Amino acid sequence: MAASSESAPTTILPTRLVGWLLLVLVASELLFLYTGVFGAGIVSQVQVIALPLVAWRALRLREAYLLALCLMLLFLAWLFGKPVAAIAAEGLSRSAYLASFVLLMALLREGALTSRSVLECGTFLTRQPANRRFLALFSGSHFFAVLINLGALSLLAPIIQRGVRAGVPDGEPLDDIGLVRERRQLSAALRGFSWFLVWAPTAVTQAVMPTLMGGIDATRMIVTGFGLALCMLGVSWLEDAVRWRGFRKHLVAEGRLPLASATRLPWRAAGNLGIVCFALFGLTVAFTTVGRVSIVTGVMLTAPIVVALWVFAQQPAKAVYRRLPAAAERLDEIAFQSIPGYCREAVFIACAGFIGTLAAKLVLASDVAALIGLAGQPGWLVMWVLTVTVWVFGQVGLSPITMAVFLGSLVAELPDMPVDITLAALAIAAGTAVCTTGAPFASGAIMLARATGYSSFTLTWRWNGVYTLMAMAVLAVVYAVLTRP
Repeated sequence: MAASSESAPTTILPTRLVGWLLLVLVASELLFLYTGVFGAGIVSQVQVIALPLVAWRALRLREAYLLALCLMLLFLAWLFGKPVAAIAAEGLSRSAYLASFVLLMALLREGALTSRSVLECGTFLTRQPANRRFLALFSGSHFFAVLINLGALSLLAPIIQRGVRAGVPDGEPLDDIGLVRERRQLSAALRGFSWFLVWAPTAVTQAVMPTLMGGIDATRMIVTGFGLALCMLGVSWLEDAVRWRGFRKHLVAEGRLPLASATRLPWRAAGNLGIVCFALFGLTVAFTTVGRVSIVTGVMLTAPIVVALWVFAQQPAKAVYRRLPAAAERLDEIAFQSIPGYCREAVFIACAGFIGTLAAKLVLASDVAALIGLAGQPGWLVMWVLTVTVWVFGQVGLSPITMAVFLGSLVAELPDMPVDITLAALAIAAGTAVCTTGAPFASGAIMLARATGYSSFTLTWRWNGVYTLMAMAVLAVVYAVLTRP
C-alpha cells in the first residue's frame, strides 16, 4: 500500500539524483495519463528500470527477491513462447503507474508531518472517553488514511502510546488496564486504516483495479466500498465490546474503572484539515471532469498542488513574500531529501505490479475457468474466494498488492464471470483490507509494528485474528446481499 518514511542514510543513497529521477518519473507519468503522449509513457518506464540501478545501495533483501522474481517470470514467459516484449511493456507501464501513485500519495504524508492541525486532531481522538474511544480512533484512522495513507498509523501510534504511558516511569511495564487500553486503541487504528482500502481514491487498491479490469464503475465502487467500511466499523466495535465486556465488569467490581475525561474538539485544527480535504476533493473532481480521466488519476495530479498550498499555509510568516522562500525551501527538502527515502517502497510497488501482471499472463485463464466450472458458481462465493485468496497468500509473505494485481489481471481474462466486474474488484480490495489486520506481512501491520515495538504477528494473529475471521464471515453475508437477483 503507501510508502513508509523509512529512509536510507544519505551516505549511501544519492538523494538528489534519486530525487530528480523520481520527479521525472511522476511528471512523465502524469503527462502520459493526461495527454496520451507515447514518449512520456516510455520515459516513465525507463525511470522505473533505472530506479533500482541508481538506488541499489538503499535496497534490501525484499526488493532483491522481488527483482529476481521479475527476471524469472520474464524467463518463463520466453520459455513458454509468450510475446515477451509486449508483456514486459504492459508490466512496466503498470509499474510506472503504481510507483508514481505511491510517490504522489507520499507527498500528502510529508505535508501532514509538519501540520500542527493534524497533530492536534490526532491527539483529540486518542483522548476520548472510553465509551467513545474505539469509534473515534477507528473513524479518525480511517479519515487520516484517506488523507495521508500509511502516515495515519505512524501519526496515531506514538500519540496513543504517549497517552497510555503518561505517568508511567521509563522502563516500567504497564499495568493490566494500560495494556488493554493500548491494545484496544492500536487495534482500532489498524482496523480503521484497513477499510479505507475498499473505497478511497487515495488507496493504492483503487489505483490498481481500474488499470486491470475494464468496465469498473468507479462511482459505484466508491459508494459500495464506503458502505462496506461503515458496516465493518459496526463489526469492529461489536467485536471489541464483546471481547472486553468481562474485563470492564471486573474493573467495575473492583472499583478500578478509570474516570471518563472530557475533551474539546480543536475546531480551528479541524477546520484547517477540512479545507485541505475540500481542496483535495474539489480539484480531483475538476481534473477528473476536464481531463476525462479516472478519479484516482485526478487525485494523482491534485496531490502535489494541494501539498504545495498546504506547505505554504504552514509557514509562520504573515507576509506572502516571506512565506514563499520558506515554502520553497520546505518543498525542496521534500523533493530531494524526503521523497528519495521512499525509493524502496517505489521499487516494491513497481515489482508488485510487474509480477502480478506477468504471473496472470502465464496462467491460462480459460482453462482455469473450465476446470472450476466458474460460470456455474454463485456470485457471492466467487467474491468470497477472491477475498480469501488474497488473505491466504498474505500469510506466506506475498504482498496483498501483488495478489491484487495478479487476481485483477486474471479476472479480466476469465470468460463468463458470474459476478459483476465492479463487485469482483471490490472483493479483491476487501482482501487487501482483511490482510492488513490478519496477515503479519501486510504493509499496514509492518508499519504499526515499527512504530510501536510490538511484533506484526502480535498485532495481527494474536490481537486481531478472531476479528479477521469474523470480518470474513460477515463479508460472505454482504456479498450474498450484493449479488442477489
